[in-house]
Amino acid sequence: MNLAPLQKQIQTNCDISDARHAGRYSLCGLLLRLRDLYKWEHALLPWQEPDPAVLLEWVETRETHWETVAQHEFQALTVDNQSFDPFDVATINLRLRPLGVIYGAGYVMGMKPSFFLGEVTASRTLGDLQIDVIGRELARDIYTTPAMRQGLQIFARTSAMLFFLWDQILELRPSTREALVFALRHYGLEAEALRQQPARLASALHHVAARELEAWIYHEVGEVHEQAFDGQVWHEIVATYANSLVEIFARVTKDLLADTHPEGLLDHIIRHRRHSTLGFYVAFMRPFTRAVFPEITEAFRQFRLAEQWAVIDEARSNGYAKAASLARQLVEIHEKGSGKPPEWAIAEIQERLITPLGIPGTALERADTKERPDER
Repeated sequence: MNLAPLQKQIQTNCDISDARHAGRYSLCGLLLRLRDLYKWEHALLPWQEPDPAVLLEWVETRETHWETVAQHEFQALTVDNQSFDPFDVATINLRLRPLGVIYGAGYVMGMKPSFFLGEVTASRTLGDLQIDVIGRELARDIYTTPAMRQGLQIFARTSAMLFFLWDQILELRPSTREALVFALRHYGLEAEALRQQPARLASALHHVAARELEAWIYHEVGEVHEQAFDGQVWHEIVATYANSLVEIFARVTKDLLADTHPEGLLDHIIRHRRHSTLGFYVAFMRPFTRAVFPEITEAFRQFRLAEQWAVIDEARSNGYAKAASLARQLVEIHEKGSGKPPEWAIAEIQERLITPLGIPGTALERADTKERPDER
């Protein structure tokens, strides 16, 4: 099968989605995502920086292209001379999987449609779950995340993990430095050496990204088992409060439930004594998540003083109980607000659930940074 026509159709849908939703990002956030998209198009590694003038010209050309496609409808996808809705992922992949490629489509933060097509480098099952590791990507939009799930299908994207890891190392923020340095040292690596000579240490960076991606899959596993949000109610919440502080709060709560679930990421870290993944977990937490789950930060501080995994497990258990309580209250307020303007529920959720965490309503943490991208 010639994949070029399908690849072009998917990339067209990616461009339409980007054109429609680019305005939800800050200027800085959008430029960072466009920079990564340029690197992908030109087969550059994360640490290979394009000439600024060339990049700027490319960005201007891309924005002009967006203006021409923003009003277009998403294209149907043609596979084996059959036409499919672009969101009919399962049916499309029945035809693509034998060819060694996989397709993903869904809605991410702000209800932005996101699409990709990639080559499968490894596949396995975990209970009822199908896990596919994706190597070279043939089509993609400006939104990427290392791991994502649709139903019982988990996609693990190696390129997204490598780019994300490099961004964290390059930025090395004061608030994350200790945890990131801790994680890298368990691979025998120094953060400053990686920052100074990434090309020389490229194989090590690829190894870290691949190994940590395997661990990140357990966030998705936890999400499968977590039942605090009924599927229909969850979709109502993210659609009703899209691009608001409430949507971010809801996604952070759901992600925390997955991470702290007895079969989620933190349990995997504890059971397998994954020092590096614990460090990365703390380093990659978004500021909003730290406000909801401060227990893990204190537990990590204690862990560095005396390696006691029971301290981490206690924080996990407490975090799960807190997230479950927040989820119940969020659903309760949402359902109570049925038939009322969304502004009523937004005000209630902010006053009862968000403000007590010390997060002011004016401090809308938009999902346009290169921090841990769990907004699916």
